[in-house]
Amino acid sequence: MIKVVKGDITKFRAEAIVNAANKYLEHGGGVAYAIAKAAAGDVREYIRISKEAMREQLGKDWIDHGEVVVTPPLQLEKNGVKYVIHTVGPYCGGSWDEDKKSKLKLAILGALKKADELGVKSIAFPAISAGIYGCPLEKVVETFVEVVKEFLPSAKSLREVFLVLYSQEDYEKALKIVGQGGV
Repeated sequence: MIKVVKGDITKFRAEAIVNAANKYLEHGGGVAYAIAKAAAGDVREYIRISKEAMREQLGKDWIDHGEVVVTPPLQLEKNGVKYVIHTVGPYCGGSWDEDKKSKLKLAILGALKKADELGVKSIAFPAISAGIYGCPLEKVVETFVEVVKEFLPSAKSLREVFLVLYSQEDYEKALKIVGQGGV
């Protein structure tokens, strides 16, 4: 099931939440900063934890499209979060093309696969790349729905996938694409 909700992803109750990160896990702005702040209180500490996890899990200091890094939820655990899954979407700067769509699909799919591998039943995504990376929200939502619909039938544990949007305007735009009851 795919469902669009309005809210703050740092307060959302799901077993995993996805962070729309930059490739170095710097968490300097947008949803990445909000998640780091909510998880650790100290953003610099969460950056340190994230970079350490990246080196342990990937053996390098950056994430490519489709790769993910998993970090502990720390203070987000009070919301039932077990994992924060960091993924990197494309930078669009207001434009959209097949290459950007392909990179976004890899980012979403990587997070879905990791969540399923971890055995979680619910996962919450922000609109990856639609914020400070400047991808058109409508294209992000359409791509999100496409990837999730393709993935869910083969998922072992994952049952609920939420797209959490902070602003009323973004929520309403996404609802027009997904529909009131979800998919």
